[in-house]
Formats: sequence, structure tokens, C-alpha cells
Amino acid sequence: MATNITMPQMGFDMTEGTIANWLKNEGDPVLKGDPIAEIETDKTTIQIEAFASGVLAKIVVPAGGKVPVGATIGIIAAAGEAVAAAGPAPAAAPVAASPAAVATPVAATPVAAAPAAVSPAAAPSATPANATPCSAPHG
Repeated sequence: MATNITMPQMGFDMTEGTIANWLKNEGDPVLKGDPIAEIETDKTTIQIEAFASGVLAKIVVPAGGKVPVGATIGIIAAAGEAVAAAGPAPAAAPVAASPAAVATPVAATPVAAAPAAVSPAAAPSATPANATPCSAPHG
């Protein structure tokens, strides 16, 4: 069964990446964990590894190509397995929010808060009127 190689998301704010270089050619055998391509982001260039063993059956995005995170950049298949010659699969398109899903301002409503913590020194039981005389000598 063929395995798509997708553009990884290397950081929280990464939305696209560039194929800097393919380290394998179409038809080359690959083992799971082999470095197969170099990906360039706005901050760094890293190598990505194969997530499956087989043959690099198709390079979908050539070196220098820029694609969104999640797009198919290549395909690993079993030796002799036929794969479709398709372009890069786009990342999931953002879904337009329905009118019901759009945030609507809510009128400010007072919220009952928990009582503030009271210092033990300010507690009513520590007032001089409630204090009992101490039997220790005052010195």
C-alpha cells in the first residue's frame, strides 16, 4: 500500500515549506527512518525521514517547490506498485463559518465572585476583645 509523504509542520506558526533538496531519486529504495528530503522553512532547513519502507515511487513536488503544510510531496510504495501521477494534495481548506457559528457579543453580566481570602491576623478571633490573657511572663 502506498504511503504519502506530506509536508510536516515544524513549528506552531509554520503554514508552508519549501523542498530544498530530495536526498533520494524516484525508484530508489528507502527504509523507514532514512532521510529522504530537506525541507526549508522561514527559520531553518531540516531533513525529513521516511515513515515507511519501500521505493520512492513518485516525487510530487520537485526541489524548489513551495507547498502548504500537510500537502503530499512524494509517495513511497512497494516495489512494482503503481501509483497515481497526481499533483500535490492541498492542505485542508479552511471552512467558512456558518452564521450560527460566528461569535456574537454577549451583554456583560455580573459574575458572583468568591469571597477574598482573609489573613489569619485579620480574622475576627484574633481581635484584642476576644483574646485570652497569656500566662507566659512578659519580658
